Amino acid sequence: MSLQATLAVGAGAAGYLKYVGKVPASFGDIAREGGDVKAASYAVVASASLLGANFVEYLFYGPNGNGPIARCSDFIRTCLGQEKSRKIVVKDWIEEYNQLHKAEDASVRNSAYASLVNHYYELATLFYEVGWCQSFHFAYHMVGESFAEGIRRHEYYLASFLGGLKPGSKIIDVGCGIGGPYRNISRFTGWDITGVTLNEYQVKRANHLCKINGLEKQARSVQGDFMKLSSIFPKESFDGAYAIEATCHAPERRGVYGEIFKVLKPGAYFATYEWCLTDLYDKSNPKHRLMKKQVEEGDGLPDICHTSEVNLALKDCGFEVITYRDMALDPHQAKVWYLPMMPSLNPFTQRFQFNPVGMFVTKWGLRLLEFLFIVPHGTSKVQVMLQQAALGLADGGKEGTFTPMYLIVARKPGGKK
Repeated sequence: MSLQATLAVGAGAAGYLKYVGKVPASFGDIAREGGDVKAASYAVVASASLLGANFVEYLFYGPNGNGPIARCSDFIRTCLGQEKSRKIVVKDWIEEYNQLHKAEDASVRNSAYASLVNHYYELATLFYEVGWCQSFHFAYHMVGESFAEGIRRHEYYLASFLGGLKPGSKIIDVGCGIGGPYRNISRFTGWDITGVTLNEYQVKRANHLCKINGLEKQARSVQGDFMKLSSIFPKESFDGAYAIEATCHAPERRGVYGEIFKVLKPGAYFATYEWCLTDLYDKSNPKHRLMKKQVEEGDGLPDICHTSEVNLALKDCGFEVITYRDMALDPHQAKVWYLPMMPSLNPFTQRFQFNPVGMFVTKWGLRLLEFLFIVPHGTSKVQVMLQQAALGLADGGKEGTFTPMYLIVARKPGGKK
């Protein structure tokens, strides 16, 4: 409900109470009144509470902020509008998705990676927008940086490795989500960016956001499998390529890197942030294996590879590896990348959902919305899945066994250096 509607409901209910001459002074007074006065009184209380919460949110996030109340309102509005056009049934899809993860052998998930990834993003995209806005990736934050500033800096830094390309250069964003990064990068650089994602809903959402931001002539999404890029685009048609925490969804890195190699012009650069296991991961450690399983199940991954496998895969595909490092180990971090998934008692942050009270509230709050047909049935199960993934990611970050920001920059031989 918008602030205007909330204010109108509260004012209307208060006006009615004044008109009938019954303005209860306590909840005890309300309980003794008739049904109409009770309804009006509770409407006043609910409206005042919501307005008060919005005021507190304003103090925390400012006039242009994007706090939890605003995000939850957007989530509900999108759910209501989305159900009219989407053909999936969430409760069926979450069951099918879970079936893909029952097997311990990653080869089962690798063989069905397209279905796995598509199912995952149909289920998770709305939740991602509530928690992460439009850029679905992690970033650490330096002193004085807001969450949004850290996210943009992380994107611009990756773009800086593509070789000082001129405005209008043709760039491909491999696994673009709903296009938050490419909208930021295209505005900053003037590049013409095409994003590729497997999921139809993400394509529609991204192109809608490009249009309302006035970027539809400079940035857009197309639906496609990044394991088959050369069948979608002409060979050697892009001046640069990047991927942000996306190619981890590939069943085999050589497959996706080989396709990127084909569509890049000679001399072009490819820069990526990869999700990887580090040297500290010990597969004989049950805690480490649990972390890996939680991340794979909760984030739609066929399997998680080691950093060394990424380097070798790029070289095997013909790339010249220019530089690489685990950015999770960078100095000058004021806030680590996994902080958003650490439990907090502050109800005005998304971290609240990771404490026991928050988990209970989000689970049963979504079940209530399911019962009221405001969100699709099965939504609460999706939230539980994502919460478990967050716990695994946080554990991997604290232990140093996992990184979502293994930076690799590679160049296709030929052309001008």
